[in-house]
Amino acid sequence: MASKILKSILAVAFTVLIATAVFVVDETYQNFTASQSEVLKAETQVIAHGITRFGLSFLDGLDKSDYRITVIDHDGKVIYDNSGNDITAMDNHLNREEIIEALNTGYGNCIRRSSTLMEKAIYTAILLADGNIVRLSSTYPSFINTLSSVVQPLLQVMVFISGLSLLIAYHLTNRIVKPLNELNIDDPQPGEYYREIRPIMDKISSQQKMISHDKEMLKRSRQEFETITANMNEGLMLINTENVIVDINRAAESLLGVDESIIGEKLEQLAMHDLFDGLAQETVHSQRASRKTRINGRQYILEASPIISEGELIGTALLMFDDSYKEANELFRREFASNVSHELKTPLQAISGYAELLKNDLVREEDRNDCVDKIFIESNRMMRLVEDVIKLSHLDDESAVIQKERLDLYQLCRQAVDIIRKQIDESITITLEGEPAYVYGNREMLESIINNLTDNAVKYNRKNGTVAISVTNDERNVILKVADSGIGIAEKDQKRIFERFYRVDKSRSKAVGGTGLGLSIVKHACILNNATITMKSQPGKGSEFTVTFPRA
Repeated sequence: MASKILKSILAVAFTVLIATAVFVVDETYQNFTASQSEVLKAETQVIAHGITRFGLSFLDGLDKSDYRITVIDHDGKVIYDNSGNDITAMDNHLNREEIIEALNTGYGNCIRRSSTLMEKAIYTAILLADGNIVRLSSTYPSFINTLSSVVQPLLQVMVFISGLSLLIAYHLTNRIVKPLNELNIDDPQPGEYYREIRPIMDKISSQQKMISHDKEMLKRSRQEFETITANMNEGLMLINTENVIVDINRAAESLLGVDESIIGEKLEQLAMHDLFDGLAQETVHSQRASRKTRINGRQYILEASPIISEGELIGTALLMFDDSYKEANELFRREFASNVSHELKTPLQAISGYAELLKNDLVREEDRNDCVDKIFIESNRMMRLVEDVIKLSHLDDESAVIQKERLDLYQLCRQAVDIIRKQIDESITITLEGEPAYVYGNREMLESIINNLTDNAVKYNRKNGTVAISVTNDERNVILKVADSGIGIAEKDQKRIFERFYRVDKSRSKAVGGTGLGLSIVKHACILNNATITMKSQPGKGSEFTVTFPRA
């Protein structure tokens, strides 16, 4: 743009300079010609008056170097000429324009160019009283010759004007272009630009606002998409129609052993690309495609879904679902059913056996009460097992609505301790320390956590043992601790104690009436109440369970 402005200014300067020079020379030339004609006319009149009064002898005393003087008689024959040429050899002048005009009007005037176009001649003629005609002529340079004579000074002026124009054009161009170069297209402000480009800048400003809004919406959509896909357990990878990876979530990165640098690469660059061979091509006809495969020793379902925009296929979404959980759930279901059957079978067999002995009168009278007590004990054991199984099934029900409220955990512990103290052997000492500590949770589940931890601390303790319960607050959390001085748990068993029906010492569990579900219930109740549970234990020194709740 600056170059065009500079060239335009120089072109205008040169054009104006040349046009002005031609105009000035032409005007000057025309004025000169007119003045020459007037001077020559006056001179002719003077000479005509002298000839009329003194005859041709009047011409003898004149300075004849400035003009050519010619006298023609009424027949057109030259009778006098001061050019020095032989007048007898001269042509008849009756056909000359100025002679014809003089014969008709008394005065004739004519300008004729030379054959070389470098000179012009002015002729003036006056008719004398005796019928003769006196004619004066003067030569002067032609317009072309005059113009050529001013070429050198004109060139000098042009060089000066060119330099001056170049300097002015340079500064003027900078002044014009500088505000344009300094315009902030990303954020145009009123008053920063020329009035002539205001409509364009206003439109740019409007478009910038629209672009900014669209970018912000796109950014939010992108963030929402990344937030959703980042927290997906399933792997997700998006590819375009040329098999170029355009996006991938963390689960897919971890599963395929890549990072986000794979974005922009071809699908074939994946080390595991063979898993997807032909899968994306099956979506060309807008059909979903899926297959099962094993990745890192686990069963996965790979699914390709077409991405359609305005009726056209623009890419494919590749999803990777971990199907191993189905196998694990099926195995868990079988183990759970087997464990429940086994746990129910033992008390049922005892109840059935003792009942059969009583029915067939095979028990001595003095032993009948013992049999009834056994049946009662086993019935209670079976009822507790059924209750724990039902409780676990409720905790596993994801669709169940859990009612939560703000509760004082210390108050719940105190109520539980008061009840347990009345039911246990006085050789076990239970202590409760702490302060009011409020949490947001389900009352029944919190009571279940406290009761199960305290009950286990009592059951798996030693004679004259202690159970220490404490409830404390910190800046963000409420901490419940239940510590005992019991038998402790070996390190190899500590990772499995929260599994259902897992018992460290099966004989002792049966002796104290444990179902093997207490700690599993505690773990599920903690999860549903946004709490975490940890434990420390050493064989022969006891165990300590710590449950951390967010403060309400």
